[in-house]
Amino acid sequence: MVKRNDWLPAGRISIIAMCRKWIAYITEALRTAWGIPAEQLAALKALLETAEALLQKAMDSAERTHVITVECQAAFTALKEKMRFFRDRYFKLPPLTEGDWAALDFRPKDTHPTPVPAPDGVPAVSLSYPGGPHALTAHLGPMPGTQELDQTSDYGYTLYVGIMPPGGATLEQAASEKHYLMKAPADGKGLQHFRFTRRRKEKLLFDTEDGGMTIYICCRYENQKGEVGQWGPVASAVIP
Repeated sequence: MVKRNDWLPAGRISIIAMCRKWIAYITEALRTAWGIPAEQLAALKALLETAEALLQKAMDSAERTHVITVECQAAFTALKEKMRFFRDRYFKLPPLTEGDWAALDFRPKDTHPTPVPAPDGVPAVSLSYPGGPHALTAHLGPMPGTQELDQTSDYGYTLYVGIMPPGGATLEQAASEKHYLMKAPADGKGLQHFRFTRRRKEKLLFDTEDGGMTIYICCRYENQKGEVGQWGPVASAVIP
């Protein structure tokens, strides 16, 4: 495992939380004392708002498209670059006090970091009909008889789905943009990545032409470092 020694948090939600602390702490008096131009602080706020909005869109959207994912990645890259600039340019000279350091959420470097294992446990997903055209609801949670993961581990669920026409997809359908399934999958390896969520309930919306086809879905736990746990069982339902 590669040891992490970066001062920036690993997860996007943690990065947002840190930046919020900065903005809340930097009063007009501190901005002036530390020589931070007003336009630089405004730029940091704008990048934070953009990153927050795109992350919410990526997590809540019924269709997490490639475009949304790319835009979210670009927004966080820009935010992290600006935060690094702030730390190097404004937070070192003049030196911060211990109180400033703590308020800005900096921590001393850990020379003996504790390895963070991949999530343990097996999640399950079930499907229900919420009463709408071409829609289903996915319910997420631990396998019956197993313990829920510790919320402090900042985990979530990664969903994988596939759609199969009656009797299985043709070669043309399988090669299409939706990659329709030719046969029912035995596990999540036969399904495509769909979205990451921390919600226990997700609404799934489908195109009109998918009505009458069968959706296969499963999930596994994922932590803030992108490490995943074991596959859960595959659930299925006919798309209304």
